[in-house]
Amino acid sequence: MSTSSKGKHGEDEAEKYLLKEGHTILVRNFRKHLGEIDIISQKGETLYFSEVKNWEIDFLDTPLQIFNKKKISKMRKLAELFLVEKGFLSKYYVSFCLLYIQKGEIIFYKDLF
Repeated sequence: MSTSSKGKHGEDEAEKYLLKEGHTILVRNFRKHLGEIDIISQKGETLYFSEVKNWEIDFLDTPLQIFNKKKISKMRKLAELFLVEKGFLSKYYVSFCLLYIQKGEIIFYKDLF
C-alpha cells in the first residue's frame, strides 16, 4: 500500500471512529498555504482539529512526539484561518488532537496543546 493510500485509509478509519463517538465531520484535509489539518470535527460546543497518524509499528512514547514547535504553530494558525473563514471565532472551544492508529486500534488524544 502506498503512503498516500495508507494515509487516506487511516483518515477513513479515524472518520468512522469520530462519527461513532458522536462527532460531526466538518472538513477533511483542510488545506491552506501553511499546510493541512487532516480532520476538523465538532461535538457539542467543541471543535476538534485532528492529526491522523497510521503506523504499522508502535514507537510512540507520548503523543506530543508528533508535534514539534513548528507543527504546533502551523496547526494553531490553520485552525485560526478556519475559524475566521467560517465565522466561528467566539462560538466554540477548540481542541488540538491526535488520532493514532496502530495495528487497527485507534487512540484519540484530545487537548494536546
